[in-house]
Amino acid sequence: MANTRKNRSTRKNRDSRKNRTERKNRKNQAGGKRKASDWAKSVKRVYEEMRKNKPSTRLGDAMREASRRRKAGKL
Repeated sequence: MANTRKNRSTRKNRDSRKNRTERKNRKNQAGGKRKASDWAKSVKRVYEEMRKNKPSTRLGDAMREASRRRKAGKL
């Protein structure tokens, strides 16, 4: 009986290792990342612009600024 259990656990580990590898491969073949939304592009543009003037700018600050600009109709 002990021998059978050992074989089962070994088989189980082998399968899970195989599945992990397959999952990784599937992720890589899935067609890439999702396209950036207009909002994400706008935030990135504002962030880069703000970083030129002040390198310590945080992404959150850029998001707030982009939100203000969007509400004002400037974005």
